[in-house]
Amino acid sequence: MNSIYIVKINSKYFNRLFRYNIRINKIKKIDNNYYLLYLDYDNYKKILKFKKIFEIEFIDYLGFIKYKNIFKNNIIFFVMFILSIIYIIFLSNIIFSIEIKTNNKDISNLVRKELNKNGISLYKFVKSFEDKEKIKKKILNDNKDTLEWMEITRHGSKYIINVEERIIKSIDDDKTPTDIVALKNAIILSINAKSGSIIKKLNDYVRKGEVIVTGNITHKDEIVDKIRADAVIYGETWYNVHVSYPMSYYEKTYTNNNTKRFKIQILNKNIIIGKKYRKEDIKETPIIYNKFLPIKFSLETVKETVLIDDLYTVDEACEEAVKIARNRLLKELSKDSRILSEKKLKIIVNNSTIDVDIFFKVYENITDIKRIEE
Repeated sequence: MNSIYIVKINSKYFNRLFRYNIRINKIKKIDNNYYLLYLDYDNYKKILKFKKIFEIEFIDYLGFIKYKNIFKNNIIFFVMFILSIIYIIFLSNIIFSIEIKTNNKDISNLVRKELNKNGISLYKFVKSFEDKEKIKKKILNDNKDTLEWMEITRHGSKYIINVEERIIKSIDDDKTPTDIVALKNAIILSINAKSGSIIKKLNDYVRKGEVIVTGNITHKDEIVDKIRADAVIYGETWYNVHVSYPMSYYEKTYTNNNTKRFKIQILNKNIIIGKKYRKEDIKETPIIYNKFLPIKFSLETVKETVLIDDLYTVDEACEEAVKIARNRLLKELSKDSRILSEKKLKIIVNNSTIDVDIFFKVYENITDIKRIEE
């Protein structure tokens, strides 16, 4: 769009303009005394020569010249605005906090040391997703006997490290004789014995504390020696889980998706620079704001939300209750455990809730160690 200059002229001088070969793009009558003239740059320069004679008054610009002058008159603001964006982007890519979620101080110190060795430490730039995955795999490979699992999650300028210690049940180095006993009531499904005498069979039912592999070495029903039994036993165990679930259900949850974005508010119009979610929670932090200015610049911290608002049938509510029970149980079990089967024992439908009791059969490690007393 070419630049257009808008001037106001007294109507009594209007006809005289044509004598001086001044071309007008557009004419707009204000009242009986004045016109608005829309001129290009060359004709605007011509008419300026008669400014005092024709009672000409400059009104406004249109086109590129208008934006050029706005920028020129507010150059400090725009420079500060651009520098603020650059500064915020820079800060948002710096690590300001690292949280390691574990109750074991030794594991926490180990993980922090490994992260630092691989370039994840305070006041350094955040890593790309690919680099982060490579670092995680390297740390796990370098500490196979110590770390079972680790996840590195970025929340803005903060890293949250979820880590799980590898627990290896091992026999002490001393020579105290031991038995391998049942950790809980179970049916034996697997016996892997390295030393000791197996005194139980597969599919045998054992109570908690009952000996499965003994360190007593016998000959003709007499104990001739005592050693440290070494074995890993897996068995079928049982759990009852009770869940009360609403028939009418509303819940707002957060996904792992979150982002930071910029918002420019000009009068009542908002311009969003960044990713949007269909449903989201927003925390707004003003960066550039003055009540005397029509513009406001903010940084938004956005979390994606999931809204659940359902009215369940009895079967649907029952199925949801079973899912909750299953997930609740799996969180309590070790990583190498699995659910073998499940069965709904009792279902009670109330006015607004359904109560479900679920019986689970579980495959899990039931190995425990017990000293053989003299």
